[in-house]
Amino acid sequence: MHPARCIAFIGVVTVFALQLTTPATASTDCSPTVDDRTFASAAQLRALNATVAGFGVRATGSPAHNRLISWLERRVDRLPGVAVRSEPFAIQRWKPGPGFLLSGGLVPVAGAIPYSEPGLRSGELVRLPAGTPITAANARGKIVLRDFPALDRGYLAEPLLDEDMVDAGKAGAAGVVVAFPFPHEQVKGYWDPHLGTHYRVPGVFVGSDAAVHLVPGTRTTIGVLAGREPAVTRSLIATLPGLSSERIVLDTNTDGVGWVQENGTVALLALAEHFARLPLRCRPRTIEFVFATGHLHRPAEGSEFRARALDAEYDSGSVAFAFVLEHLGTREFLPLNGSLRPTGLAELSGWFAGSPTLTQSALTALAGRAVDRTFVLPGSDLPVPGRVPAQCSFGGIGTHFHSHLIPTMAMISGPWTLWAPSFGSQAVDHERMRRQVLAAGDAITALAPLPRDQIAGPYLEQRQARAAGAPTCSHDLPPEWAPRG
Repeated sequence: MHPARCIAFIGVVTVFALQLTTPATASTDCSPTVDDRTFASAAQLRALNATVAGFGVRATGSPAHNRLISWLERRVDRLPGVAVRSEPFAIQRWKPGPGFLLSGGLVPVAGAIPYSEPGLRSGELVRLPAGTPITAANARGKIVLRDFPALDRGYLAEPLLDEDMVDAGKAGAAGVVVAFPFPHEQVKGYWDPHLGTHYRVPGVFVGSDAAVHLVPGTRTTIGVLAGREPAVTRSLIATLPGLSSERIVLDTNTDGVGWVQENGTVALLALAEHFARLPLRCRPRTIEFVFATGHLHRPAEGSEFRARALDAEYDSGSVAFAFVLEHLGTREFLPLNGSLRPTGLAELSGWFAGSPTLTQSALTALAGRAVDRTFVLPGSDLPVPGRVPAQCSFGGIGTHFHSHLIPTMAMISGPWTLWAPSFGSQAVDHERMRRQVLAAGDAITALAPLPRDQIAGPYLEQRQARAAGAPTCSHDLPPEWAPRG
């Protein structure tokens, strides 16, 4: 090619590339906020939430989970302009089944501890108080009775529950019984830990009304009537083109239980339908909707794998920011007189944001939609000087994107009802959920035309520091199998 023509060709390609990756300003006739007159109503959000919950327990890779994913795929695939693809993951899935406990008579079981060992075992029942490690000396061949950890919210107990199940397996215990301070009906079907690590002992939950009949020293039989088998699960990635190919990534998980975990799917559906209705001139950037798998089987955590992919390409300019939505519209339930009771208030929520621009957009959106009892925070863990980022955790799956130094926001709550599906629709205030999702939509709309560097703020320096060798967050996922003794 002639040199002059070559230079001209390069110039044309460069201009075309800039048009694809540089966000265009939205047309002046585009609304600066979401039009709540056309956005999904609270009743419509409730109906969608009822449909999601109606699939039952969506254990990762289960038939119920697969049906939900297919339903979500049909919903987004029919939206104008949206292209949908899947990312598959091979797992060894846990097939949920009921628990069994015989100790001086049949004891009602609220549920099997997720991923506990299928089968029947017998041994002497031994109570080990909180803080006492489970060892071969005090637990070998025995069934360990533990009280559910005394914490402000149930989700905080996961590391302790996981540690007990791992230690019991290493110690050669016959099983683990965890007794709640709440009645059977409230904790029926409780699902935590949700690490997806297959344990080496059977474990069950019991309510307080059953726990009073358990007598240490009694010969006890414990059983988990579950199964294990290879399976393939998948994440959905739906892409809605904008004026620029640079993406805004919205994420939630699809596996879950009940009405709370995970109703972020409802939020992403409503937002996808809203943005798909807008004319192209009102979408400065492309929007990617990630319906991720693996949050209840975290060796295949779809959000982590999506975050790794975005991290690898971020410096090329193809990603603007990520926004994760989880556990929306939740009502506060607190312990009172031996049971969980509604306080009449909204559950406290966090809106995490990793840069000044993201923080300001969150504050403005929350005020504009009158969303109360929500704190805008830079992280949920203690900062570590010299680490990038200094705070790794955004309280949930937003952590995966933020810790990979993708500019990130995350909206999340952690109510007692999160892993207790028995509360059903009473766990969610759909009017509040609608205000939260509208606020999220407002923030996305406000950020969409802003320069990428302005959105990122300190993330750019943090990425440079990481490249130069600065310590960063761990991205290790839980093992699929607990260690043997």
